Amino acid sequence: MHRGIVHRKATRTPFLTCVMMVLLGTMAQGSLAAQEPSGTEACEAIGDLQFNGAAANASVEWQVGLGPRIPGSNVSETFRNTITEDLTALGFEVTQQQHQRYDMNLTNVFATWKPNGTSTGQLVLSAHYDSRNVADQDENESNRTLPVPGANDAASGVAVLLELANHIPAMGLDHDVVLFFNDAEDQDSRYTLGAEAWAENLTQEEIASIHAFVLLDMVGDADLQLHNILPGNDTLKSRVVELAESLGMVNETNDCNGSPGEDIVRYDTRVAVLDDHVHAHELGIPSIDIMDTTYGEAKPYTFGSYWHTMEDTPDKVSAESLGAVGRLVELGLRTHAFVNIPQDTQEAQDAEQPSLEEPSSDEPSVEDASGSPTLTASTAIGLFLILGLIVAVQWKAKP
Repeated sequence: MHRGIVHRKATRTPFLTCVMMVLLGTMAQGSLAAQEPSGTEACEAIGDLQFNGAAANASVEWQVGLGPRIPGSNVSETFRNTITEDLTALGFEVTQQQHQRYDMNLTNVFATWKPNGTSTGQLVLSAHYDSRNVADQDENESNRTLPVPGANDAASGVAVLLELANHIPAMGLDHDVVLFFNDAEDQDSRYTLGAEAWAENLTQEEIASIHAFVLLDMVGDADLQLHNILPGNDTLKSRVVELAESLGMVNETNDCNGSPGEDIVRYDTRVAVLDDHVHAHELGIPSIDIMDTTYGEAKPYTFGSYWHTMEDTPDKVSAESLGAVGRLVELGLRTHAFVNIPQDTQEAQDAEQPSLEEPSSDEPSVEDASGSPTLTASTAIGLFLILGLIVAVQWKAKP
C-alpha cells in the first residue's frame, strides 16, 4: 500500500450558494440511500453472521510465518499452493494468471464460488497477498533494504477473504463470488501491478458482468479506523456506512440492539489513495477500498509509523479488528449490499478523482460531512422554502 492525500472541501463559496448545494447534495444522497438494503434487513441478518476474527488472526500469523511473500519467490509459491488446496476443498474453482511486469514474474489467484442455479453476475472481493520487498520507511536506516513482515499491509486483507471463504458456500447467493488474491501491489516504486494486469485483460462482456469490486487493504490495525477512500462508488460507500451503523461501528449512532456505536467507520475523513481498486473504477466497475490509512502513530506523507517498516508484525494486528471488518463484509454479502449498484454520474466521478500530487506540508486533515442520512419529504419542502426566501430577500433588496 502506498501514498494518499487527505482531502478537504473548499469553503470559499458564498453562504446562500452553500446552503443550496448542501440541500441538493443531501437530496442526491437520499436517492442513493433509498436503493440500499433496509436497516431491518441488516438487523435480521446479523444473527446469521459466522465470521471468526480469531481464525483470521491465526491466518495473519501463518502468512507472516511463511516469510516474505515477494513475487516470484518460493514463499509466494508456497502461499499460493496452500490456499489453492484449501479453497478447492471448500468448493471454489481456483485458477491462476501469470504476468510479467518490469522484469517481475507475478501471479494472480482467483477462487470463484458459483451458485447452483443461474448466476446474476460476479462480485469481486480482492486483497493483495505480496508483502513489500523493502522497509523503506523504517526509522533504522540499516533495516531499509530488508523485506517487510507484512502483517497488516497484505496479510490482513487476505486473512479476511480466507475466513469468508469458509462461509460463502452456505449463504445461498445468486451470483458468483470471486476471491481475487492479487500479486505485486507493493514492490519498490511499482504499485498495483497485479490488479492492473487483471483489468487490462478483462473483456467488455466480463466488465459488464461484474457487480462490484470490493478491496480490503490494511484492515487489521489494532486501532481500527476505516476511512473514505477516493475514488470509489458513492452507493457502495453509502451502503457500507449503513451496514456499519447496524453493527455498531459508527460513532454517534446506535446499533441494531440500541447500543452506542464505536468510532471505527469514519467516512467523514476522505483520503485519495492509488490502490488496486482504481483499475476497476476506471473501467466503470462500482468499486470501494475498505482501508485504515493510519497504521501506528500519524507520520507526515505516510500511512503511519508502522507502514513499510519492520514493525508491521502480527502483534500490531488484532482479532477484534479483523472480526469487525469480516462481519461488515459478510453482512454486505448476506444483504446483497454489494450487487445491483447504480453507476455514479459522470459529475460525481469527476469530483471524486484524486490528485496524486504530493500534498503540501500545510495540508490539514479535514473531516467532511458524509455518510447516509435518513431523508424525508421535508428536505424537498425545506429546499423550496429556502428558494422562496432567497427570491423574496433579493426582490426586497432591489432599488
